[in-house]
Amino acid sequence: MDTSNVRKLLSLNNSYQNWIIEDAKIKFSKSKVLLENFYNIYKKEIDKLPYRLNLLDDLSTNENAHSKFLIRLLQYQPALIDFLQFINSNNKHLFSFNIDDIKKPILTYEKMRIDGLIRENSKYAIIIENKIHNAVEQKHQIGRYIEKCKTLGFKIEQIFVLYLTRTEGDHHSEQTWGDKYELVDFQTRYSKISYKSNILPWLESYSEVLSPKEELIKSAVVQYIDHLKHFFNKKEIYKNMNLELQNFLATELGFSIDNAENIEIVDQKINEINKLKEQLEELEKDSKIKLFKEWESNLAVRFDFEEKQIFNQSKDSFIKTGVNLFYNGRPFSVLIEHNFNSTYFGFGRHFASQALDPEIHDFLESIIKKESLQAEVPWWYGWKHTTFNDGYLELENLLKLVLEKINLIK
Repeated sequence: MDTSNVRKLLSLNNSYQNWIIEDAKIKFSKSKVLLENFYNIYKKEIDKLPYRLNLLDDLSTNENAHSKFLIRLLQYQPALIDFLQFINSNNKHLFSFNIDDIKKPILTYEKMRIDGLIRENSKYAIIIENKIHNAVEQKHQIGRYIEKCKTLGFKIEQIFVLYLTRTEGDHHSEQTWGDKYELVDFQTRYSKISYKSNILPWLESYSEVLSPKEELIKSAVVQYIDHLKHFFNKKEIYKNMNLELQNFLATELGFSIDNAENIEIVDQKINEINKLKEQLEELEKDSKIKLFKEWESNLAVRFDFEEKQIFNQSKDSFIKTGVNLFYNGRPFSVLIEHNFNSTYFGFGRHFASQALDPEIHDFLESIIKKESLQAEVPWWYGWKHTTFNDGYLELENLLKLVLEKINLIK
C-alpha cells in the first residue's frame, strides 16, 4: 500500500472518530433536554398530589438506612422466621434455609462492612447485601464477605447469601463472587430478591398477621410499606401522573401506531441514557477522588505533619485519606474513607499496623465514647458515617481531639 493510500485511510479513520464523538455529544445533549423536560412535568404533577407525611421520606434512606430498618425488624424473631419462610417459598434460586435452626440469632448491620448479617455460632451465617439504591458494585464484594464469615468460624456450607435489589430486572455481575467462589457453590444457599417484587409483598402480608399487642411493630411496618410504595410510584394516586408522564415521553419520542417501531425507539433511548449514566458515574467517581486529594492537601496545610505521615489512596473500590500518629511509639491512623456507597471517618490501623492494638484502643476509648463512634474489627478502633459536605470538618475535629490528648500526656 503506497503512502497516499495510508494517508487517506488515516484521514478517513479520523473523520469517522470525529463523527462518532459528535454523534455521541448530540445524543447526550438530546437526552439531557429530554430528562430536564421530563423532570419539569414530573414536578408539576407531583405538586397536584395531596399532602402526605411519612417520617422515612424525610430521613436519609440510603442503603444503610434500609439495611438498618430491615435488620431491626428481623431482630424480632417472629418477623425473621416469617421472612425466611417467605423466601424459602417465593424465590427462583432454590433457596432453602432450615427454620428449625433459629434459636438465638445475632443480627447486625454495617458490621465488617456487611450491610446485614444474621448468624448463630457454628450453625449458620446469612449475608445480606442491599442494593435498593443501585449502589456501585464493589470488586469481589460477596466473595470478601464470605471470607469474613469464614474468619468467624463458619464453614462454606453454613454460609447463605441474600442479594437485595431494587427491582427484579437488577442484577449483579459474576465478579462479585471473587476468585474462589461462584453461584453454583451456593445453589440452595443464595437468592436474589427485589424490594419491589418480593420484600414489599412480604411486608404487606406480614403486616396482616401482626396482632394488636404488636401495634408499634405494625405501625413501623406500615410506615415502611408506604415509604416503599412512594419510592416505587405504586400508589393509586400516581396513576394519573404516570399516564401524563408516559404521554409526554411518547410524544417527545415520536411514537406512531407501529408498536414494533416504538419498542425500537424506546430501546435506543434507554441505551443512550444508560451510556449517559455510565459517563456521569465516571465523572462522579473522578470528582470524589479529586475531593479526597483536596482533603489530603488541607491536612498538609492545616497541620504540621511530616509528609510521610499523610496518606491518600484510591484502590479496590475504596478512597481514603488521613494521617498516621503514634502513642507510646505505637502507630494508628485517623482517616476518612469512602467505598462508593457510604462515607465514614474515625480511628483505624490503615497504613499503620497489621492488627488492632489493645493499648491504642484503651488510649482512644474516651474519644470513641464522646464522639459516639462505632467499634469494628479488624480495621477500625471506632468509626462514624458522614457526608461529603461535613466529612473533612469532622475529620479535623477528631484530629484536634486526639492531638490534644497526646499533647496532654506529653
